[in-house]
Amino acid sequence: MWNEKRIFKRSKIKNVLKSTVAVLILFVLIGTPILIVCTTVHVKVGYTAIIIDPISQEMWAVGDGTYAAYLFFKKAPWASVKYVYVAVDSLEMWSERNATGDYPAIPCLTRDGLSVEVDIMVRWRLDPNKVLELYKNYPMLNWKMTTIASILRETVRDVIANYSAIETIEKRAEIGTILYNEFENRLTADRTLLNAVILEELDLREIALPQKFIDAIEDKLAAEQEMIAAMYRANTVIITAQANANATLIQANATAEAIALIAEKCGMNASEVAQLYILVEALKKIAETNNQVIFLMVVGENGQYIIPINELGD
Repeated sequence: MWNEKRIFKRSKIKNVLKSTVAVLILFVLIGTPILIVCTTVHVKVGYTAIIIDPISQEMWAVGDGTYAAYLFFKKAPWASVKYVYVAVDSLEMWSERNATGDYPAIPCLTRDGLSVEVDIMVRWRLDPNKVLELYKNYPMLNWKMTTIASILRETVRDVIANYSAIETIEKRAEIGTILYNEFENRLTADRTLLNAVILEELDLREIALPQKFIDAIEDKLAAEQEMIAAMYRANTVIITAQANANATLIQANATAEAIALIAEKCGMNASEVAQLYILVEALKKIAETNNQVIFLMVVGENGQYIIPINELGD
């Protein structure tokens, strides 16, 4: 009887031990993966992970955005993770028909009071070493919309106010450079951003002037072009007239010298040679016509005369 009780008690103890071992094995098999999952941080390319432990009241950052990895047992199971994008990000402000960027184009006033709209896009990245402090200032991760966008609008308006409407066309490259430098300085100076924003590029897409102003410029340019064309035509006429006059004068001088030379060689009066020259030239002109006409040449005391035969009967 006593032996039976001892055997029963041993059997019961063995069963309890087996159950305990089974439970422990089951706990290890199920609990270990859960524990691994709850304590592992998945770092993604382009992101920095911020680990937040509410019990120890500590926060720390993991990863710089240049690699992806699973970091095992990097946090307590109850700690949460926030992912901050640190690679190149962008902000677009433009308007085109019914579409806009992240925000519409920026309305501005030029130095001469004309209203213009500026289409612009900026690109930047975050310094991974300063992400944790930046997160403390912006736990909603909303620095892009609340601060960067505001600084960009203010910068564009302040810079455009220094230029006239015409200068926004003529000095666009200069304006783009000044915008980049001024925007970068203001990002650095902002105390809430903690110099964590690194500006990569600023693209000044367009400075849109009012259509009436553009039409006025085009009309002015057209009038100036027409004036230049008219001046060119006038100068051409003047130059041609001067050339013709010079040619006529040169020809007349040459003719006079030729007549004087002939008169001298032939022992004739220069006036008589001149009359003969005029007569010959007149006959040449008549010969160039298509009409066949017979002429009568009459020599009188006062000079030579050419009379068409068909006029004798008149």
